[in-house]
Amino acid sequence: MKTFVTFFFLMLMAMAGNAQKTKFKIDENNKELQLLREQAKKRTERQKEQLSPYSIKSKGKVLNPMLPACRNVSKYKTIDHGTVRILYAFNAEDIADPQTYDDLQRLEIGKNYVKYYGYNVFQADSIATVEFMISSKIYGVSFPMEGGNIFISMQIDGKHQGWSRNLFSEFFKDLSKNEMTEYCRMPSGRMLRKYNSYYTESVPVQDWQIEEETREIAGYLCQKAVCDFRGRSYTAWFTVDIPISQGPWKFSGLPGLILKVYDDRQEYVFECVGIEQHSQEYPIILLDNYKDYQKTTRLKLDKLLKSVCENYYQLTGMTDAVSTLLYPYNPIELK
Repeated sequence: MKTFVTFFFLMLMAMAGNAQKTKFKIDENNKELQLLREQAKKRTERQKEQLSPYSIKSKGKVLNPMLPACRNVSKYKTIDHGTVRILYAFNAEDIADPQTYDDLQRLEIGKNYVKYYGYNVFQADSIATVEFMISSKIYGVSFPMEGGNIFISMQIDGKHQGWSRNLFSEFFKDLSKNEMTEYCRMPSGRMLRKYNSYYTESVPVQDWQIEEETREIAGYLCQKAVCDFRGRSYTAWFTVDIPISQGPWKFSGLPGLILKVYDDRQEYVFECVGIEQHSQEYPIILLDNYKDYQKTTRLKLDKLLKSVCENYYQLTGMTDAVSTLLYPYNPIELK
């Protein structure tokens, strides 16, 4: 992956070299150029190696589908505003160490919309977008970043290696319509990008049973609640000190904010690691590139993702030996 990132910037420079002969000469003291190179260097240094089925290092290992290329997040519309953001560690091995999370995820709460998404993924897309905009300005490159000729490799913090629906889906609750929409972004591969999908369903309802047990989560006194939801049994901890009836992912419906929730096998664990109170409203945004996603249903998407997750290397033409290379599909919703 480090080689790929370096190649991208060398490619830009090569194209710029051809362009600058007739346009302008690059000023090596240009502050934007220096910033771009510093960001590229940091990205390369932090880039985790993602193994492919061709690597000798993959022998005997189970792999995930490959991370998608970064997307352009500079175009969007504001659908709401909020003043509270909640950060959740997803599948943390050590809650004090973000590098042990599968992802850092964020809940944004507005008057009409609630949004939940992978914050690490959004940060990676945002950094790549800024780098591309700076390089386009400096080198006069006009190719589109997404859906065109420029591909910037994805780099995300945390322990998870590769693509996962749990990292690359965004969820929007439309409170006025009582509807929830999931936008699911496929893993790397030109032929898979056309299957980026979304579906809308009624806001899911969990039949919570509130119990007497309490414990402290993120500095708040929380009360226990349990439920069965779409094939899994969950335990949640909510606090009435924050009277917001929301939580991570699709969870909601308790008389206070859910600060921690997990299934009985602890395959899916969400735990609050920060609550941001903003004095001024921030925008809740919907990316323009979702306009290209195909409409589907939750069950059809689940069927598609099972095939993508278990046959990824075959679908992308990388190899036919898929039976022992990919993790079995184990979605959070089992039915």
